Amino acid sequence: MNIQELRRSLGNFAAITESRLRRNTYVPHPRKSIFIETSGRCNLACRFCAYDKTPPGGFMDNATFKNVLEQVCDLGFEFVWLTPMLGEAFADPKISDKFSLLETEPRINGYSFYSNFILARVPQIAALPKLWKLAGIFISIYGFDQDSFEKTTRKPASQFDKLQENFNILLGLMDNWILRDGINFNVRTVNTGVPILERDAPQSELLRKFVAKGARVFEATEYDSWGGVISQSDVRPLGISLIDGNHLYMYGTCAKVFSEVQIKADGQVHACACRDMDGSLVIGDLAQGKLRDILSFRNEPYRKLIESQMRGKFGSNCRSCSSYRSVFDGRSAQNDPSLNVITYDHACDLLKD
Repeated sequence: MNIQELRRSLGNFAAITESRLRRNTYVPHPRKSIFIETSGRCNLACRFCAYDKTPPGGFMDNATFKNVLEQVCDLGFEFVWLTPMLGEAFADPKISDKFSLLETEPRINGYSFYSNFILARVPQIAALPKLWKLAGIFISIYGFDQDSFEKTTRKPASQFDKLQENFNILLGLMDNWILRDGINFNVRTVNTGVPILERDAPQSELLRKFVAKGARVFEATEYDSWGGVISQSDVRPLGISLIDGNHLYMYGTCAKVFSEVQIKADGQVHACACRDMDGSLVIGDLAQGKLRDILSFRNEPYRKLIESQMRGKFGSNCRSCSSYRSVFDGRSAQNDPSLNVITYDHACDLLKD
């Protein structure tokens, strides 16, 4: 166990134990937001990501997306997150159509997407300010210059140059454009001990300009092993350390199985959009059933997952995940009121309807 794991484990133990004694639970509302993977393809092969160690995914066609969106809205979901985990949003050749469908669906009040922003075409970037329901953009940064980009992503510097071009276009749009949740950059790259905003590097210079216009920059300090798929040797060239979830204190259902359900491009429904390397979090398939029946306590795999974790029993995939957040841990709820936190019992009642 390294120092980061020890610190995280002790923090988990203290927060979870206190809430268990007080009988407090903190569960994001299970009918507010949902994750939809429109693209299971990515243009990068980052050293800390499991993408290139798993079979490539596909794309969700427009007809399927429209059907999925209808079922999502029928259940009361109001917010959609597009393409988390392994896919790249702009790899989907029909992503602009998906944006249009979200814009015209009256029951959806907002959506956001994740992207490395390299594959975004100029017309697509120019059209972003016209998307009235777009709440936020979350962009992953994988290098502060060409060398660090190549070392992190194992892809040619030409993609870094394309990203710089796209960033300059995006930057020029920000003067007359306000996003509710803003433009957010999450940095994962070579660790040199110097914050990216303090570097003398091309990406750093651009990010400082974005920050001056209201954007936010976050630098990752923890990296997951993806259930053991990624090893320390994989990330050694980046100078970073992995956190093994097996070393963390866990008790109580992970809040993500309530609030981060993901519908994959192939129609499979996973109980979590964060990690599922062994398929243990597949709780249904839209080719065989309706979302209403899958996201319900009538669905035995979903119910058993929630109930077993509440008793402190975790499968190997979840046990190894460093992103675990117990329903007994109220720290996230205190820091983010937008989570729409309710009690565990209330959340279970909603899933019984």
